[in-house]
Amino acid sequence: MQTDNFNHNTTEVDGLKWHWVEQGEGPAIVLLHGIPESWRCWQHQIPTLAKQFRVIAPDMKGYGQSGKPKGDYAASTVAAETLAFLDAIGVEQFHIAGHDWGVVIADNIINLAPSRVERYIRCCLSLHTYDARNSLHHQWNGRNPEKACQLMANADAYVRVWFDSSCKPECRPDEAEIEEIIKEFSYAGISDVVPLYFAHIRNSIPVDYSKFTMPVLYIHGEHDPRQPIEYARGMEEHIPGLEAVLVLDAGHFVTWERPAEVTNAMMWFLHSMLASGLPLFDRSRHHGLPTKPVHDVESWGVNPGIARPKAG
Repeated sequence: MQTDNFNHNTTEVDGLKWHWVEQGEGPAIVLLHGIPESWRCWQHQIPTLAKQFRVIAPDMKGYGQSGKPKGDYAASTVAAETLAFLDAIGVEQFHIAGHDWGVVIADNIINLAPSRVERYIRCCLSLHTYDARNSLHHQWNGRNPEKACQLMANADAYVRVWFDSSCKPECRPDEAEIEEIIKEFSYAGISDVVPLYFAHIRNSIPVDYSKFTMPVLYIHGEHDPRQPIEYARGMEEHIPGLEAVLVLDAGHFVTWERPAEVTNAMMWFLHSMLASGLPLFDRSRHHGLPTKPVHDVESWGVNPGIARPKAG
């Protein structure tokens, strides 16, 4: 029995159980978490988003209260299964947001069905620049899934290692929140299958980023220890729809570390109101990262008859 104020739902699609939180009405936005998390990755954003949107935050396959079958955990497979889940609950068009491994799945969802995604909020994952030496757990988990299972089986220790090593220290979630995260990562079977995400990543269909023509916001934690700021440079050359790179004074878990800033950025972006002059972009400007679309956009100025030269 859930004791929080969120609406919990379950369904089964093609033999796979899905648990998700759903709040609000209106256009759909799908929120995908990463490791070692659950739907709670987005718990600080859901109430505000739900004032205007139908918010759908699932436990991803293998996590939380969703199904944990052995089998194929290639990102493109999980993306297809997630699309089947959205079909089953009546979601055709949607905005999507992903954090960490949720980005991997969201990228693959767009690769499979780009016409269904209206806007994309991409949080804290490399794209065109990646140095395996910054993320040694990727190869270790992929090569040693059984040993990774043993580590993940101690949810209390595993979650704390992640958050203690990945957050900007003064922004780390408080103890009550850490305990909530641990609880959601403690369901039986999680440790048996989550390592398969790493082991099967090379089996996934390559993503064609030229399909990413919808508006895209990328959010990056300035103090993410495994993803230096260089990972955010040049992203606009690979994502046609990129509107801005938002750098936040945080580590890796931005939805917990800077909840108000992430919530505001999401709401403003979904309303096309994320202007480059906002103080929220101070860190982006400091690093010389794009705060508005690099490519030209159609003019809808109030004086359409007056030609104005481009700046620069």
